[in-house]
Amino acid sequence: MRSRLPALVLALLLATSGSAISGCAISSVAASTPGTTVLTFWQYYDGTQKEWLEAEARRFERDNPGVQIELVQVVGSQQDQKLLASVATGSTPDLFINNIVVDFPTLVAGGVMLDLTPYWESFPDAARFPDTATWRDGGRIYNLMSYTNLVGLYYNQDILDEYGLAPPTTLDELQAAMETVQRGGKYQGIALSGAASVEGAWLFAPQLLGLGVGYCNLAESAQQVTDAFRRIAAWRATDALPRAAATWNQNASWQQFMTGRYAFALNGNWQLGNVEEAGFRYGTAQFPAPAGGQSQVFPGGEGFAIGSKSQHPDLAWRFLEQLMSPESGLAVYEAAGSIPLHEKAAAAPEIQDDPMVAPFVAATRDAAPWPNNPNTAAMQKALGVAVSSVISGEQPPEAGARDAIESIGEAREQGGGGCA
Repeated sequence: MRSRLPALVLALLLATSGSAISGCAISSVAASTPGTTVLTFWQYYDGTQKEWLEAEARRFERDNPGVQIELVQVVGSQQDQKLLASVATGSTPDLFINNIVVDFPTLVAGGVMLDLTPYWESFPDAARFPDTATWRDGGRIYNLMSYTNLVGLYYNQDILDEYGLAPPTTLDELQAAMETVQRGGKYQGIALSGAASVEGAWLFAPQLLGLGVGYCNLAESAQQVTDAFRRIAAWRATDALPRAAATWNQNASWQQFMTGRYAFALNGNWQLGNVEEAGFRYGTAQFPAPAGGQSQVFPGGEGFAIGSKSQHPDLAWRFLEQLMSPESGLAVYEAAGSIPLHEKAAAAPEIQDDPMVAPFVAATRDAAPWPNNPNTAAMQKALGVAVSSVISGEQPPEAGARDAIESIGEAREQGGGGCA
């Protein structure tokens, strides 16, 4: 049974990496003893994810006598600065987690990460992971993901049954279903985050990703971008999407869905434990596909890296091998609801036999690649600001689309112009 996920897990998925975590205390799994080899591991987990990592550290220590994993709790928002400073002093941690979207370009450019390519090429299970499990720069691998978190569609089965509706698989079907619900006058259509932040961008981007449109080619796809903004404006115009959604983060929008007043919600797999408390029947589906396209979302989660100045890189790799194992993948799923990327773990009965999880597992097989630009967080923020302005009625969809394209283009150039 999945545990109920804490609200804080959202902060770890999005681009405000670890911002809600405070304190810099060092938490060791066990006291160091003479003759012990210590691997330092910087991390900003909290709650169930931290418990999972602590359990993995204890397991590694049991299997490797004389080795200690020292987990160092850091402030996520300060980690990049500290890691960059550690390179200059030759004292990088042996291992660390990082927010893939925000941290990777900065850390790899700063020489913080060890080149993992030789290790990965000799890793027996490398072929059992999707391409999104490896983060590359210049053709070399520096970051690995053992699990991911993605967004999808939740629906209120009671409302759908009342109106004779099937779970939508496309955005057109979703809009038609919401119009039917709205005409009934008893419920509203959808709860989602339209905040002027990366959270609003996270929920909006899949309307474009399935058409092959992302942060790297918005200017060349202006019509598709405008159409997506017009769709959001249409949802707002019928009140299927309330004006208040312009300020909702993902947790706030989830609380609205859990009231039973909304037919649909767009949210993440981290809510799978929370939905069990609903006072209505429910289900999940993949993010509805845009017309002429497919369902595709961005992958979220943390990456694992080895410090470039680690004194024990081979031993650190052995711990990464454990974290990439199917056993560890199933453990993080049980602890935190995260979707393991190892195909053996993803095919486990406890995952495959759970219809609520299946859509999120399916989404991992063709997740969209993130842009490789140090300013990716700013690009997301720009999209979120534009989306929020249209939901709030501050500006029409055409202006929102234009602002998004221009602001994202500027952020991309400030990040060096690279993207794909």
